[in-house]
Amino acid sequence: MRYVLRKFAQTVFVVVLVTLLTSVALRFLPGGTDVLVALKTGPGATKEQAQKVITDLGLDKPWYTQYFSWMKHFVTGDWGATLQSNTSIASAVKRALPISAYLMVYGQLLALFTAVPVAVWSAYRHNSRFDRIATTSAFGMLSLPNYIVAPVLMYFVSVQRKWIPYPSIYTSLFDDPVAHFKAFVLPSITIALPLFAGYMRLLRADMIATLQSEFITTARAKGVSTRNILFRHALRPSMFSLVTATAVNVGALMGGVVIVEQFFLLNGMGRLTVESIFSREYPSVQYAVVVLALIYVAVNFVADMAYAWIDPRVRARRAIG
Repeated sequence: MRYVLRKFAQTVFVVVLVTLLTSVALRFLPGGTDVLVALKTGPGATKEQAQKVITDLGLDKPWYTQYFSWMKHFVTGDWGATLQSNTSIASAVKRALPISAYLMVYGQLLALFTAVPVAVWSAYRHNSRFDRIATTSAFGMLSLPNYIVAPVLMYFVSVQRKWIPYPSIYTSLFDDPVAHFKAFVLPSITIALPLFAGYMRLLRADMIATLQSEFITTARAKGVSTRNILFRHALRPSMFSLVTATAVNVGALMGGVVIVEQFFLLNGMGRLTVESIFSREYPSVQYAVVVLALIYVAVNFVADMAYAWIDPRVRARRAIG
């Protein structure tokens, strides 16, 4: 419990640091205040109108006062409205967040569910034809960026074969599951391909080392079946690198989601952030960045907790510590 609380405190510190740096960076952008005033008042505003906007937005206060005021609004859910269209920022984030969350989860699950069995069998059949084909294919997939995979998939699957309609129209999972998964098939594959390659190569290398351990030799001498050796004895201690990569890749996924959502016209957090940046909607950018940062640190916190489940020795060291 002491370890969990310490990790939780570190997570909170990271979130506070990210929000602080984002707030300060946006406030001190060249012409930041002038841009906010111009977006709020429109062209030809008088000095009195501009000063009123500055006062209403709290831009005349010190940066630390602005930060604590913003944190209060963030915690309470009072995120305000966009500067130009005067629409609710919280509603926009609430609409966009599930789309990006589904896309990242589906991409990760697809990559993991394909990479784990391929890596296990490739490690077991080390230097076989299957192993060589799998490792070569994975190496090739690592060099495929999202902005190449997305249009290729769109052309062959949606334009030429017309198997899946384009653009991807988001539908809630609870309203129409079939339409929901159709909208995420191609984006999820685009996200999953490079992830599959990285996960497969990492797990394969760790599995090869684990299968050469003494306890695996002992298990074989006892007559344990190959399936149990691979999936019950060797897989679990070989997952440290995979769990770490899965957590760290959440950050890369967020960058990939920005590109994929643009290609498939999904109105998720990536697209919302990009549009807010180009339209100079700094409050929307700030809230979007913080939400994405919260997701990232939460996933890494869970991954750190998962180490204790993977290896009991971690729990023992923590207990002693």
